[in-house]
Amino acid sequence: VRLVVVAAYLCSLSDASVAFRRPAGIVRAKRDAFSFQKQSMAPLSALQTSGGSTTPTSKSPVAPLSVLQTLIAGGSARAVSQFVTYPMDALRTISQTRKGAKKLSELGFGVLASGCFSTSMFAFPLGAMQFTVFGNAKKALTYLVGNRGGNIAGTAVAMTSSACASLASCAVGVPQEILKQRLVTNIYPNFGTAVRTIWKTEGLKGFYVGWGPTVARNLPYIVITFTTFNHWKTQELKKSEKTSLDTKTAVRFGMGAALVGCLGTQPLDVIKTRMMTQAASNLTPYSSAFHCLKDIIATEGFSAFLAGLPPRAAYLAPLWGAQFFLNEKLTRAMGEMNYKGQLKKIVRGPSPGPGRNAWVKHKGVVWTVGVPKGRTRNADIGTQTKISLASIDDRLAQAGTHKSKIIEATVFLTNMKEFKGFDKEWKAWMPEGIGASRATVGVASLANNDKVEIKVTVAA
Repeated sequence: VRLVVVAAYLCSLSDASVAFRRPAGIVRAKRDAFSFQKQSMAPLSALQTSGGSTTPTSKSPVAPLSVLQTLIAGGSARAVSQFVTYPMDALRTISQTRKGAKKLSELGFGVLASGCFSTSMFAFPLGAMQFTVFGNAKKALTYLVGNRGGNIAGTAVAMTSSACASLASCAVGVPQEILKQRLVTNIYPNFGTAVRTIWKTEGLKGFYVGWGPTVARNLPYIVITFTTFNHWKTQELKKSEKTSLDTKTAVRFGMGAALVGCLGTQPLDVIKTRMMTQAASNLTPYSSAFHCLKDIIATEGFSAFLAGLPPRAAYLAPLWGAQFFLNEKLTRAMGEMNYKGQLKKIVRGPSPGPGRNAWVKHKGVVWTVGVPKGRTRNADIGTQTKISLASIDDRLAQAGTHKSKIIEATVFLTNMKEFKGFDKEWKAWMPEGIGASRATVGVASLANNDKVEIKVTVAA
C-alpha cells in the first residue's frame, strides 16, 4: 500500500509541480514539426517530447550522437547505477528464493557484494542496448507516424519502442541475471567459476534458464517504465519549455516510473527468480514457469508473490532514477561536445554528383538547395514547388536542423508570371509565425527544364 501511495505521489508531481514553476506572463509559442527534428538527434533526445519546442534554451546547443556514443551513455548509466544499488537487489533475490535455500543469516553479509563489480560491468551492454534500441526505434516510428494521433500516437510509439528495447536487451540481460543471482545465493563462489561451470555443465542454454519468465517480466516492466518516464518527461518539457530535465526532476521521474513498473510486474519477478535460483534448493526442480506458478499458489499461497517487494522497490527506484538521470546528463554532455566540434569544421552531406553536396554546414549555419527531382514532365509550378520544398525538408533533417530556423532564401523561376503559384506553396510550407529574408530571381532556364529552384540558408 505504501508503494502505491509513493508511486501515485510521484505521478501527481509529474503534472502538478511544473505548473507552479512556470514564470508568469510567458506565452508558449505554437509548436510545429520542428519537434521531430529535435528528436532526430536520435538517441540523444529519444525520451524527449514528441511535440517539442522551438523556444531557445539557456543551455549550450547539442548535436546528434553517434551510435557508439549512445551505447556508451546508456551502458555507463546502467553499469554505475547497478553497482551502487547491487546490495538491495541481492536482498531481493535472497528473499524470493525457494524453501531449502540458505538465508542471509547463513550466507553472511558478504554475499551482498558477491560479484558486484563483475555483474555490474555485465550490465553495461544491457543499458547500452535498452537506450540505443529505444532511441532508434522511436525515431523511426515517429518518422512514420508523423504528427498524426497526438498524445495517443506518441504513447503507442513509446510503448512499441520500449518493447523492442526490452526484447533486444534480454539477449545480454538474462545471462547477467543468471550469474548475479547464483552468486548471491552462493551456488558459485565467484564470477569466473560461475561462467566456467555453467558453460561446462549446461552449455549455452544454461545462461538462458528462465528466459521465458524473464521476458514475460522484463517486457511489461520496460514498457511500463520507459513509457511512463517518456510521458512525464513530455509533459514537463511542454510546460516548462525546456529541452532537457533538471537533475531533481529526472531522478524523481525515473524513480516514480520504476515503482509503477515494479508494482505491475512483481508476481512475474518472483517466478523468474525461483526458476533461476532453484539449484540452491533441495526440493524437486520446477519443470516450467507454469509449474512454478501452480506450485507457489498450492504450497505457499498468493502472498508468496509479494516476497521481496520492499527490497525490490528499494533497489529498482534508485536504480532507474539514477539510470535515467545519468543517461540524460551523459547524452547532453556528448551532444554539447559534438556541437562544439562541428563549429570547428565544415560538415558536408551526401554528394548527388561530382563537385556538389546535398548540404554543407559550418559554424552553426546550413546551406542547401531544393529542386523538383523526380517530377513528371508536365508538372505545374505548384507541384514542382512542393517537391522542391520537400527536398529541402529532407536535406535539413540530414543536417540536424529544420525550416523553422530559416535565415534567407533565394528563389529562381523561369517564368515570373508563375510567382503566385510558387508563393502559395511557400506560405503553406513555412511554419506559422516564421519568416525568411527572401529574394525571387527570374532566369532564362534551369537544369532539366525545371520551373523552380530554391536555395536556403538555415541556422543549425
